[in-house]
Amino acid sequence: MAIRIEIDGWLTRVIGAQLAERGPAASLARLPPGLREAPRTELEGRALLLAARSLRRRRPLEPEADPAAAAFLDRVTGHLELLLDVAALAGAGADPERRRDELALLLAASAGRVSEALAADPGRETGGSEPAVERALDAAGEALRDSGWPPGDPRGGLPLSSAHVAVERRLLARLGVAYWRRGRLAEADVRRRLAQAGGELALSVEAIAGLATAAGALEPARRRQAHHQVARLGLPRPLERRMKAALRAPRGATALARAAPARLRRFLVEQVLRAEAASAPSAGGAAYADELAAAARIGADEVAAMRAEAAVLAAEQQIWLEAPAGAAAEWQAFTDQWGEVTDELLERVAGVVTQNLEAVAAEVRQTGQLGQLLAKAATGTPLSAEERRKVRLQLIDLAKAIPALAIFAAPGGMLLLPLLAKLLPFNVLPSAWDPKTVAERKALPGRKG
Repeated sequence: MAIRIEIDGWLTRVIGAQLAERGPAASLARLPPGLREAPRTELEGRALLLAARSLRRRRPLEPEADPAAAAFLDRVTGHLELLLDVAALAGAGADPERRRDELALLLAASAGRVSEALAADPGRETGGSEPAVERALDAAGEALRDSGWPPGDPRGGLPLSSAHVAVERRLLARLGVAYWRRGRLAEADVRRRLAQAGGELALSVEAIAGLATAAGALEPARRRQAHHQVARLGLPRPLERRMKAALRAPRGATALARAAPARLRRFLVEQVLRAEAASAPSAGGAAYADELAAAARIGADEVAAMRAEAAVLAAEQQIWLEAPAGAAAEWQAFTDQWGEVTDELLERVAGVVTQNLEAVAAEVRQTGQLGQLLAKAATGTPLSAEERRKVRLQLIDLAKAIPALAIFAAPGGMLLLPLLAKLLPFNVLPSAWDPKTVAERKALPGRKG
């Protein structure tokens, strides 16, 4: 499947290929008999088993395929295969057009793009229009690309990507079951499950950090790399800060196991063993994994079997991927320039803009399109890939006039666009994006927003 992920609409093509390849009958035939025949009341448990099974599958690499692109698409294809299996498990209908819409909204919801997911939901009275589905597909595609490209983990960082994918699959399984049971998304339920997944990921990151620091604290360069890995997950700031704090001082294995919900302890052990298999051998790391397993009440024989499976999976799935041309440099540049995305960094950036405020405002006024896109970013509206490309090119030009602004044009600088927009005098930005103006327009008689 030749899909160019740098082009908008790539996710639509991946979904189309999956739906053409696997209808409901094929999905149902793939289900183990025991899962197919279990009571409907056990749907979530069966879906989580499917999520665990999905992590053991990997498509063979096609001849001359780019390994990095293939690994990225394999992650996304695995998400779609899981959702199609869950749909079959739940006895969902067989309409391919509706299934495409459902896949779009579930992927958007799992990425935290809840408003786009709700608008695309054909199960809601006002949802499911084609433009809304397209927006959900764009939102999901952008989120998947931002958090998963380049794929795998950078050399010198921590083996976090395996746990990230595992948590994503568990979240998708739960969202799929809830959706096909109810026939529509429930916003409160989606947000609760997103919070649950965030907690699972935070504990997984802390467990893997504990494994890595069992022999001593992380070196500064490795900690900075790990901070960037956490930053690109796109999680809420409080949770991101919690994960970064865990990188500095993770709890011991026993304390962590006791703090984790009982249902999650085995999962944490699985992620630590996979991280151990992907890392250089370490007596301290092995002791940490054994202590975590003992605290989770998993016997030594079972731990040995789990370790063997983790080693096979780590070898087959290339957890440490060589980044594609240019991507490795981008990883390093981002890490070197940003390190930790902290409040102190944001204060420094604010100082750069404030000191050059008049010059920046003059340049933005002269560049009309840049002002429009910055204003759009300030409202929290995601920019498309093409819009982000245009912004970056214009920021590079802006940095030629004001060198201090090169920080915004550097790899990763796009994360700070909303901050740049909010620091500018609002009369520099188009009035159509002024929050006060928007609120006034919405209040006019006959306006729905």
